[in-house]
Amino acid sequence: MSASLFCKLAVGALAIPSTVLAIPAPTFNRRVPGETASVNTRAAPIKILIGNDDGWAEANARQLYADAQQAGNDVVLSAGAKNGSGLSSLNIDYGKVSGAEYGSIPDGAPQAGFNQTDPRLNYFNGTPVAAMENGFQELTKKFWGGAKPDIVLSGPNVGSNLGAVTLISGTVGVATYAVGQGVPAIAFSGGDKTTRPWTALQPGDISHLYSQLAMTITNQVISSKPFLPKGVSLNVNFPAASANCSSASDFKYVFTTIYPLVPHIGCTASVGGSVTLISTPAEADVITSGACLISISAMSSYKLDVDTATQTTVFNKLKPILSCADVKDHILSAIFPLSTLRRREDLEDDVAGAVEGTVDTL
Repeated sequence: MSASLFCKLAVGALAIPSTVLAIPAPTFNRRVPGETASVNTRAAPIKILIGNDDGWAEANARQLYADAQQAGNDVVLSAGAKNGSGLSSLNIDYGKVSGAEYGSIPDGAPQAGFNQTDPRLNYFNGTPVAAMENGFQELTKKFWGGAKPDIVLSGPNVGSNLGAVTLISGTVGVATYAVGQGVPAIAFSGGDKTTRPWTALQPGDISHLYSQLAMTITNQVISSKPFLPKGVSLNVNFPAASANCSSASDFKYVFTTIYPLVPHIGCTASVGGSVTLISTPAEADVITSGACLISISAMSSYKLDVDTATQTTVFNKLKPILSCADVKDHILSAIFPLSTLRRREDLEDDVAGAVEGTVDTL
């Protein structure tokens, strides 16, 4: 991928206005018993619009949809008919369906459609942002009388979105699109890179784990208004599961920055009976630490870190679930995360091509 194309992806410079074809939406019965809810946490009913860049049939998004509903919310999913990873903020319609992921939609089907059993599960044949735009323009009329969602949840993405990769992530693009519409948003990404359809969902699998963790953060965000400061979304990353990090109770939530060496706030912790100020770590260093840590960064509409005053506001909102983490700084891994997210010593020989390599593997 050329540097010029990377820049266009990063800022969505190739965006094309999205329109919905004026043809009836088809229905497909695609729900299976494995698509079950695993979270019983109740929150005040709010309007949640869910998107992603992995497609409407991906297991992670379907489980988050189920769990958000189980929590008592008014939930609608609007995602692409096919995988759109790495398409950033591009806004392009593809027309009639061809090559839908996992064979979830027949070729030649209309551009927009829904699940026969549950019409709140919707696809749109376009980029991730185009699918989210369809949710705002069409599905809000259908389900909420034209009212905007209260919050947008994007993901959980299959694979991490850390540091510079946020610029090209479709999952992040969906979140920043929502913020542009005046709606707070959270982009969730998971370190597990296994793509699989909703038909492969099993109780207690990685999709259930990521969804539980996502709902813990979501419930804290929606616990009081405003949910987030205007123009702000959260970039959240979960590590891959391991023997030591296999259940929701194993994980701790850490407030982070997207990039290192930016103005940040500190986390005050009690260490050995004394109060210690721990600097806010970069999200890539938290995820590559090998610990059961989840990174939460406050992100501007430009997919960058917010100022310290806004960080403080977000930190205070999330404080009941946050932990301090004294993660050793690995600056190169934070700025140039490879698809394997290797440590500093492994990056030194090939850091110049890291971003290019990351883009090509998406």
